[in-house]
Amino acid sequence: MVVSAKKASTDSEVDGKAIPGQPAKPRKRISAEIWETKRPIITRLYQGERKSLKEVMETMQRDYHFVATVKMYKSRIWKWGLDKKLKGDEVLAIMLLKRDRDMLKKPTEFRIRGQPVDLENIGRYLKRNPSLMAKFKAGQTPSVQTALEVTCGTPSPPPSPARALAPTMEMQSTEQVLCLFRDYIDGSFSSGGWRCEFNVDCSNSLSNQGDRSNDLFERVIASFALVNRCMIRGDQININSVLGPAFESLKEIVAAESPDFVARTVCLLWYLDRHHKHDLLRLVLDYLAGLIPIVLGPHHILAHIWRRLGATEFSDYYELSMRLYSLLLPDIEERVGSANYLTHLLYSDYLDCIFARQDPEDCEAMLSGHRARAEASGQTHPWLDDMALSHAGLLAACKENQGRLDEAVEVLTTHMNTCSMTDEQEAAVNLELGVKYYRMANISAAIASFKSAARIALTSDADERISMTALANLERLLRQTDKMAKADRVHQYRMERLAAFAEKSVSMSKGVSGYDDNDSDRTDDVENLPDWLWKCDDGEEDTLRWLELPPIG
Repeated sequence: MVVSAKKASTDSEVDGKAIPGQPAKPRKRISAEIWETKRPIITRLYQGERKSLKEVMETMQRDYHFVATVKMYKSRIWKWGLDKKLKGDEVLAIMLLKRDRDMLKKPTEFRIRGQPVDLENIGRYLKRNPSLMAKFKAGQTPSVQTALEVTCGTPSPPPSPARALAPTMEMQSTEQVLCLFRDYIDGSFSSGGWRCEFNVDCSNSLSNQGDRSNDLFERVIASFALVNRCMIRGDQININSVLGPAFESLKEIVAAESPDFVARTVCLLWYLDRHHKHDLLRLVLDYLAGLIPIVLGPHHILAHIWRRLGATEFSDYYELSMRLYSLLLPDIEERVGSANYLTHLLYSDYLDCIFARQDPEDCEAMLSGHRARAEASGQTHPWLDDMALSHAGLLAACKENQGRLDEAVEVLTTHMNTCSMTDEQEAAVNLELGVKYYRMANISAAIASFKSAARIALTSDADERISMTALANLERLLRQTDKMAKADRVHQYRMERLAAFAEKSVSMSKGVSGYDDNDSDRTDDVENLPDWLWKCDDGEEDTLRWLELPPIG
């Protein structure tokens, strides 16, 4: 295996020890991979034990046979966010963020390049540098780079006593999983197993242009989601017909060894824990723990990762996922670029992960920073449009969180009317608008919006989750308004669509051709759509009219 060969060469590089009795000489260049293997030790010495840089260098040379110049250390310490010395620009950025957060009356923690900041140190800095307060009052702002490096958020709640006393075995397993992920990424990039075009995309060097592992993964998650929602609603469905192809598709996903699978692995963990904690979570973990050694070999590093994930009953997969994101996000973004598709996948999944637990304002601040870095690349990828739409959705969520639903609707409709969007994006906006209108008690507008979302999704190659959710919401509203016959009609059609989804999943999992979306397929979809999906019922608002001028109240 490529990764196994790389791992051996990495080990020999890391172990490069100085000859006993001779003064150690720093290398001309130390690779990022070697620095990363020393990062936990340097972090503990420099930040945890508060040693000086000179003491850290002496300890690293004496105990770990690692030698580098002062300049190399300072550069790496700054990049890792371990620098103990505050800069005036950083303090100014924190003061501006604190002013805004204090207005919201929210508890806040600040970070510089990911590392927490002690506000007492900020206070002492201001006493030593009173001129900075004058700059703050005069409206001076920090540099763009500093503004991106200084972040804030709502502190996580303190761990419960049960969590604080978690078994040592789980902690060890968490650290092992993190180390294995780091080794896998280092090995894949350094060996050339993954080829990467900076700020564009990454792929397996051995794969051809026909790699569809990410499309299959989306369909697997869609299958899990549809089953979950049907079970919640009490729908009578054949679960095996939907989940069977999903498990079959996992074989091809694993075999592809795509870089995307690293990002999606974390997504799989928190998603299953959130929605299928008591059923699919353990089933999928055990399945992959047994499958990957068969497909890739028992000594493949992914096999070690999944055996560890399968053998450990983690008490909180969200916390494990957050640890993995803390490792992956900065590392991948630095290696492949902020605008790279792999980086986009990671941030999209991370946003979905934290949105359920954090305030929308915190999520918006995170995505805003990432979006600025991606746009600074000058690239114009389609997925950057997805990022812009996600940002609009977060801005709308912030408005809703403040009780201003009318403004939330305006944010979404403005984005729809001013930005060029794909059919899937337009369907997603209509779906979200329907939810907003429902919460405003504007049932007629909500029904029109859900119909529009379903129509667009069903006549394009949009994700099936959009059309199925729109139809389910439409059915629910019809029942709430005592239109039982119409609701039953929607329910029957939704079950037919679910059966068609399962049938197509079987064909895709077997690699059968002829199921690609094309113009002729979409024409057939248009012709086969039921008439009621196109008609406006009595009291239902015309879609174009309410899109152009969102109602208030």
